[in-house]
Amino acid sequence: MNSRVQNERKNLVYSLNKPKSGVYLKLLVSYQQAPKKDEKMNEKWEEICFLLSENIKREISESEFEQNVIQALRVLNWKEFTGDIQIRPSFQFGASNRMMPDLVINSAVKKNLFVIEIKQPNIPLTTNFQQQLFSYMRHLRLQYGILIGQSIQVFYDGDLTEHDDPVLLETIQINTEDNKGKNFVELFTKDNFSFEKLHAFTQNSLKKINRKTDQKILTNKILSEEYKTTILELIKQDFLNEYDAELIDNAFKEISINISGNQRIEIQNFKPTNNNWETSESNQSRDTTKYSLNGNGKRLAKNRFVLELVRQYLKNKPSSFSTLKNLFKDEYQGSTGVINEVAYVQTKYANKSDKRHFTGNDEILESSDGIKFVVSTQWGKHNISEIVALAKREGFQVDEI
Repeated sequence: MNSRVQNERKNLVYSLNKPKSGVYLKLLVSYQQAPKKDEKMNEKWEEICFLLSENIKREISESEFEQNVIQALRVLNWKEFTGDIQIRPSFQFGASNRMMPDLVINSAVKKNLFVIEIKQPNIPLTTNFQQQLFSYMRHLRLQYGILIGQSIQVFYDGDLTEHDDPVLLETIQINTEDNKGKNFVELFTKDNFSFEKLHAFTQNSLKKINRKTDQKILTNKILSEEYKTTILELIKQDFLNEYDAELIDNAFKEISINISGNQRIEIQNFKPTNNNWETSESNQSRDTTKYSLNGNGKRLAKNRFVLELVRQYLKNKPSSFSTLKNLFKDEYQGSTGVINEVAYVQTKYANKSDKRHFTGNDEILESSDGIKFVVSTQWGKHNISEIVALAKREGFQVDEI
């Protein structure tokens, strides 16, 4: 320590200990700086990497690796001793089924916070492993789940996203070079844990994910055949101050626009097959077509039309759920399916306020074999035609309004 620092220290100690109004203030002044927050996080992450990667056998079993994960949780201050960790707890769902996730982390008041699924670190994390974790998240109604094996994957299932399945927020490689590890430690350390912080992290991650998705969508739109019409219209507007519309249209007949993947615009000398450069209003506007069933005069939106069709079909031809499923095929709707059992929907969308189905008391239907089911609300101009065709095949009168 140099003389200047020594003198400053002496002066500080003296000033804190000299009498003030008859009161002696005695303080122990330490120049030892407390470890910075970042250094603590780094140290914890390095220890977790040691436990989950650097100090394990090549062919470690899943049960052995589980003990290492529990040790890593202790680094984050979660302890089985204090009731923070449930190891392979058994939960009942349905009349006779039980499930047993690897680890469930609890709050001080024994509320489940998040679930952890563990896999051997010498095998890749597959979609099957992810689906296993998803089932635990849904049945336990947990927004966050962590899959630990070759890497650490953090998943979210809640109203911040519109995806049906839980969303992968982050994949963290278990090595000290991965800077995401420090952030993981900060979020999931017991002393720092809060859903407010997790939601902020989730929104930031989803924003990045959505921007990547939006970029792909935008790129595909720009590269699409339809966008050539827009390009030609923009070119036409640019030249209208100098040339008349007929001359521009005649020039267009001699060229075609090609937008390649590297974003360059190339003009080729061949005649386009379509000479209509105007984009029709119907292609740009939202389809607001409504439907009536059997001439009852009710103007039904697409999703309400499907609900009413299934209701009327069931009334006219009482059928088992499997028969209805075969008739109203899943592929007619897409990813959700036309109809689904109530229990399935309640589980699949456990953490979502939007269940993607009509779930009101007067909207739940029941098949002839006693299975309660609901109808999807996810309908638009891209998938309604199959249902309209089905309705007509089954003898219903369908009018488009």
